[in-house]
Amino acid sequence: MDLGKAQPPSKPADLSASAPLDSWKEIASYLKRDERTVRRWEKEGLPIHRHMHKKRATVYAYKSEIDIWWRNGRSRLESAEAAAAGRRRFTWLFTGLLAATVVGLGLNASGLLDRLLGRPIAVELNSIAVLPLRNLSADREQDYFAEGMTEALITQLGKIGTLHVISHQSVLGYRGATKSLPEIAEELKVSKILEGTVLRSGDRVRVTANLVQATPERHLWAESFEFDRRDILAVQGQVAREVASHIRIRLTPQERGRLAASRPVDPEAYEAYLLGRAYFYKARTPINSKRAKEYFEKAIAKDPGYAPAYASIAELYIWTGGAGTLTRERAGYREAHFQAREWTEKALKLDDTLAEAHNALAMVKQAEWDWDGAERAYRRAIELNQSYSVARASYAMHLYALQRFDEAAAQARRAQQLDPASPFINTWAAAAYFFAQRTEEGMASLQKALELEPNYYDASIVLARTYVAKGMYQQAISELHKALSLHARDAGVLGALAHAHARAGDREKALQLVDRLNQTGGATFVMVWAYAGLGDKEQAFAWLERSYEERRQRMVWLNVDPLLEPLRSDPRFADLVRRVGLPSPAPAIARQ
Repeated sequence: MDLGKAQPPSKPADLSASAPLDSWKEIASYLKRDERTVRRWEKEGLPIHRHMHKKRATVYAYKSEIDIWWRNGRSRLESAEAAAAGRRRFTWLFTGLLAATVVGLGLNASGLLDRLLGRPIAVELNSIAVLPLRNLSADREQDYFAEGMTEALITQLGKIGTLHVISHQSVLGYRGATKSLPEIAEELKVSKILEGTVLRSGDRVRVTANLVQATPERHLWAESFEFDRRDILAVQGQVAREVASHIRIRLTPQERGRLAASRPVDPEAYEAYLLGRAYFYKARTPINSKRAKEYFEKAIAKDPGYAPAYASIAELYIWTGGAGTLTRERAGYREAHFQAREWTEKALKLDDTLAEAHNALAMVKQAEWDWDGAERAYRRAIELNQSYSVARASYAMHLYALQRFDEAAAQARRAQQLDPASPFINTWAAAAYFFAQRTEEGMASLQKALELEPNYYDASIVLARTYVAKGMYQQAISELHKALSLHARDAGVLGALAHAHARAGDREKALQLVDRLNQTGGATFVMVWAYAGLGDKEQAFAWLERSYEERRQRMVWLNVDPLLEPLRSDPRFADLVRRVGLPSPAPAIARQ
């Protein structure tokens, strides 16, 4: 059978992601293959889901996910199928002689034998996942230390430009996993796994590291490091250099210098920094944000020369926007971003090779509407850490704000490859795909985000505004009510819901939601959404001007926000776009 002729049929994009394929038979029929082949392809990454709540697990799949998988893995499948067909045309004797010849000549070091015999090969040769280090201490409260060490090793390895490193958030789910290393490597699409342990006793730390090739499973390197806590940064760089050496990556002089550069860090400062990062990754609540801020400030007080603490507190201010959480009550976004800029500049003064600091600087400049400066900073962050998924996702959002939709989708795709289990990455990648008119990929990404975290309301917002752009108001309302059941006082959900009800013709309900927004306070930009939906342009532009004065974060996406579509024909909108420094709006179809 000619594999090249078996493409899944092209279909119009369906925002409901279409009905799932509910059996192996339906999946095989869609792919124009027999069931045995399709079952085998599951091991090659074919996205199959299972209803585990049923008495007997039942498989299902989404056409959009299958299409994406097919496009990304077709060349590899063609090679494997061609090799399999070739083997069936030859005798086992010839195959055996061929294999013996290749092994005898020592050619399999580069994987040639695997290719000749049609065995699965790694998606990326130089790719690695660092599994969560196991805390050997009897004190479970020390888990944060092991998690912090894991993140630090990932960051160090990310400084190697030719190495594809899976992000921290996507490996956390493998803490305590019972799966084999080859299984984990297959799920994360990597060729190498780094695992290990950490034990802290007083001021001493012992870390063991074990590097394994996934397929075929083969031990590559192992070592134990015992050191004083002040030297923890030097050891992290040493582990990264050892990994690069044993997977035969040639470091550039700049990479070698960045991995070797280290300074002693105050142990209490480092511990406070790790606790701050632990709270930073928790649900973004006022309590967690304040605890993260307190720990970062403690780290800075203990060791004023430790740059990552400044970069982290800058990130925290940017993502939360201040407004009564970190700054003085009702201080607003201007003060939050002013403080974020101060922290960022301090971090870069201490260490201008810190990718996190450049990413924070990019977001600060973006909030200041310094578009060229933001782009330079995003590019520098990615140059310093090619595996920095958050920087790539943030850069994608910057690019689609400038209506460079194809570039945004490319950055979003790379971010997903680096951080496949992050609801944040999958949600904002979906937004990039929608703007690039790649609706099926957008729907698949949102489906993935909600599978990972059903309560992730940003995914509901992105999905709802996409429905609104398509005129599917009832679907938008349904999606937003799900989010509202979990976040009853969230201004973003209330504003989007008011817009959707108004566009659906239910003005009374929309006005009730506007009253609720007025009671919550601090909802400047989402009031624009509500009044835009109601067709009250005077109120909408009054709130837009206020958002402009306060430099609200969502002003960045003036040109592409689907909930602002009713305002774009008004000359005042074009004037506002000009003042913000954005290019003229593209036709409406490019925003949907």
